[in-house]
Amino acid sequence: MNKYEVGVITDGKLGCNFARRLKENGYSCVLYNTGLEKLSRTDINCYVSEMHEQEILTSTSAEVMIQLLEKPRRIFIVSRSSSYAKQILDELYDIVEPQDIIVDTCDADYKVTKDRCREFQQKKKVSYLGVGFSGEAAELLNGTSLMVGGSRDAYIEIYDILRDISSKFGGYECCAYMGPDGAGQYTKMIHNGIEYGMLQSICESISVLERIADLDSSIVFETLGEWLIGENESFLIQAVYEILSKKDSETDNLFKNIVSDKVGYSQSVLWLCNSAAELAEPVPSIYAALNNRFMTGLKKERTSYSDLLKREKNNILLKQREVKSFVADVRNALYLTLICVHAQAFNLLKHRSLAEIWGTSSLDVAITFQGGAFIRSRLLTRIIDAYKNKPDLKNLLEDSYFVSAVRRYLPSLQNVVCKAAEGGVSIPIMSASLSYLYDFSEETMNTSIIELARDYIQGTGFELKSSPNTKCYANWKKTDNLVFYKERK
Repeated sequence: MNKYEVGVITDGKLGCNFARRLKENGYSCVLYNTGLEKLSRTDINCYVSEMHEQEILTSTSAEVMIQLLEKPRRIFIVSRSSSYAKQILDELYDIVEPQDIIVDTCDADYKVTKDRCREFQQKKKVSYLGVGFSGEAAELLNGTSLMVGGSRDAYIEIYDILRDISSKFGGYECCAYMGPDGAGQYTKMIHNGIEYGMLQSICESISVLERIADLDSSIVFETLGEWLIGENESFLIQAVYEILSKKDSETDNLFKNIVSDKVGYSQSVLWLCNSAAELAEPVPSIYAALNNRFMTGLKKERTSYSDLLKREKNNILLKQREVKSFVADVRNALYLTLICVHAQAFNLLKHRSLAEIWGTSSLDVAITFQGGAFIRSRLLTRIIDAYKNKPDLKNLLEDSYFVSAVRRYLPSLQNVVCKAAEGGVSIPIMSASLSYLYDFSEETMNTSIIELARDYIQGTGFELKSSPNTKCYANWKKTDNLVFYKERK
């Protein structure tokens, strides 16, 4: 019996398209779809027939699939669900053999991925690759962005497969090796944090266009269309632009106006923010995007308090000649906010990579994102240029292009935040980004009082400007206004 080259385990359309992509690139493939149990007998027959026509063999279990694969086996687990991998890995653990390679593309906390790498490698001699994965199910047929972490030897062994199924950008394959154990999944967490920031920024831009500039839906739609050919161009702007044009088939109302304002969230950005806290790394813009999703979940509380407070809307009456200028400010504020989101995310990735000794290349990450990922954008091409010019760049905000952009667009962001505050429009990510820029460019922050209060209450000590690496402790019990302190090595 002929053996097959690659196995794919999935729970839906995403994995099926993954198998199609493999087949189109010349790989013989066995597909085990656990999602069939939710389908009718007719749909199952159609599925099997369709796969058969495309010369993709379907399997009824992981064990049967394993028997059909040539050794060493190459097994891909493909799902949007972060919990899906665990049940599949538990099933595979007892049937895989030494030298087999498992490629897990399901979202996971990078710490979980680290544990899985050790578990499979040390106890089973099986290579486990945790691979961050970004791309639409339909577009997957044209390639996707893959962020690979785990065994370098296993990565090299299956590189041809990864190269063939990944998207391409500027002559590069978007399937870079991010580092050992959890590096690939951590990079995907960074991707998701940026995605949250981008979507929140776009949402806030629309809010101020509607409520401060008083633009109707058709003008907002046209405005986003104009932004698609400028520096704000991105896949997500394109997606929102198309969404704004859609109407409900029954009522003919704009579809966005009949949908609840409650927004779901995944665990991955929670993991990311927890990781940032562990490193004491500021990511206020990403925090703001996540916190706003939490706020949307308080629908009953918001409705109740809205009735209780009966807050009047503060209408900002822009003069006709001011509207065009304000719309330009919103465009610029959006761009500057997105710069802050990316700068915070890439800085966090750099410091996590240093802490874990991964050696993750920021340039490789940016190129991989720009291929088939949801966050691909014109801004990412600027980020790629920045890391090409200076691979060891400490912070994106220090690149000459971004220094110029901050100087140029800071007044716009200031104006939008002020107008939104005056008009009673919440724009948490733009506000957080403005504060981030203020703090990051502040040589001396006015926070010494906090450190002194900590010492006053808990005796935690403080540092003097003249001796930044020496801890001092004050005697706060003196009754006069003189403070005496001692240094302790």
